[in-house]
Amino acid sequence: PLHTTTLLYAIGRVGATAALHLESIGLQPDARGRLTVNEHFQTMLPHIYAAGDVIGFPALASTSMQQGRHAASHAFGHPDRMDTALLPYGIYAIPEISMVGRNEEELKQADVPYGVGIARYKEIARGQLIGDEAGMVKLLFHRHTRHLLGVHAIGEGATELIHIGQAVMAFHGKIDYFIDTVFNYPTLAECYKVAALDGMNRLPRPWIPYL
Repeated sequence: PLHTTTLLYAIGRVGATAALHLESIGLQPDARGRLTVNEHFQTMLPHIYAAGDVIGFPALASTSMQQGRHAASHAFGHPDRMDTALLPYGIYAIPEISMVGRNEEELKQADVPYGVGIARYKEIARGQLIGDEAGMVKLLFHRHTRHLLGVHAIGEGATELIHIGQAVMAFHGKIDYFIDTVFNYPTLAECYKVAALDGMNRLPRPWIPYL
């Protein structure tokens, strides 16, 4: 059994729509006060937009701001693009937890042949300097093309580190990029190179192991 003096029970967010009486204009929020929208964040009434917590997952400040910008651009007829497949998620706990892209369960269900590369902070000079021995970065990539498919990080600075992988995926990059590029030393960003080397060396021959 777990003994503790404090318990935090987080049951999620609800949309603050009850006082708006949206039913009077033909909009019906769900049981949690959320509204359904399309890819441009238009509700069932195309001249009314909704963004942020009121439309549900992921309900993050970062995604909500981008949703609002996209909705405003669309409302005023300005072309805009929002890549919902590459939204980074961050949990500001101790240690920090962050991810972007796809996870292993999704890749398995989609029958995607994928590889895994892992770098642990205790293997990295900066990780040793800051005393974080539990942190790690995990890369998921296509086994045949080596395109980066997902990044998962836990440890100090994880929510910052994740953006490197996000940028590489946005440009359809491969793990080769991390192997061939130079990172500042000593930094936690070096985890990308170590994880890429680890992933590459796990691949079956005829791949030539990287040193």
